[in-house]
Amino acid sequence: MRSVVALCALLAAACSPTVVDAPEQWRAIAIETTPVELGVETLGRLRFRGGVEISSADVAFGGLSDLEVLDDNRIIAISDNGDWFEARLILDDAGALIGVSDVRTAFMRDERGRAFATKRAGDSEDIAQLPDGRIAVSFEQTQTIRIYDFNRDGPFGFARAGPSLAGIERLHRNAGLEALAVTADGVLLVGAEGGEAATTPLWLAPLDAREPVAPRIAYPIEAGYSLTGLDRLPDGGFVALERFYAPVIGARARITMFPAASLEATGDTLPGVVELAHIAPPMPVDNFEGIAAQRMPDGATRIYILSDNNFSGRQRTLLYAFDVSSESPPR
Repeated sequence: MRSVVALCALLAAACSPTVVDAPEQWRAIAIETTPVELGVETLGRLRFRGGVEISSADVAFGGLSDLEVLDDNRIIAISDNGDWFEARLILDDAGALIGVSDVRTAFMRDERGRAFATKRAGDSEDIAQLPDGRIAVSFEQTQTIRIYDFNRDGPFGFARAGPSLAGIERLHRNAGLEALAVTADGVLLVGAEGGEAATTPLWLAPLDAREPVAPRIAYPIEAGYSLTGLDRLPDGGFVALERFYAPVIGARARITMFPAASLEATGDTLPGVVELAHIAPPMPVDNFEGIAAQRMPDGATRIYILSDNNFSGRQRTLLYAFDVSSESPPR
């Protein structure tokens, strides 16, 4: 019966030009989660705290490019098809990740309140929550930023244009604004994916900027890697995710952190970047693009990373949890 209802809803969406304006836009998605073992308890300066593979027969599920974790273990995620996803993390009594539940999805909307017509228009890549609760989203290919009042409107509100950035015309269409975070005072920290040079630009963009914002400093990228995610740590620093892929070598991932003070440096390249962990085979690794940090009830700094399966049967949607196991993150 649920399948029939879901099919009817999809047919209605395909035939009705006003369906995106209907308030009943959330749609539940049935998923399966399979535990994933990393094979080690400690990885660099991180302690593995559980992992799952998330799969679904629903064609709408996949392509998850980033997530934001809220205080009640609710997560908001986005796909590079311009869709919202909402779910809840399941933790065991010790705080380890053991599953995901209550997954639902809805169309993301543009400034006119309409669902994105093409993947190029709605290629959402990273998400960050502003101090006032609104959500900022960066879009690759169009190289734009949009602001959503998600707490007030859910997924049904119009987007508001975010600040514009100078120099984006030099970015490759499919290697653009992949990384997004928010400073403690509400300024957007935006990073380009990069991957061909030894560095990639970072912008510090106030929401009320009237003119295109110039890059502030360059993030140093490990050789062969690209910057795919950013988030602010509970203690004020930032955590970054880097991705590597080569056809013969396969996938790799790096997690790094740097203090907020690094953004005030006067040099060309961001100082103070420290590697937290390096993930490589034989550990299970995929196309990791999303990263989120939160403070756990026991005081630990928790880091989640999420892989984008590109809607491919050869890739997986993996969600890993780590706790910072050594000294506190930088302020």
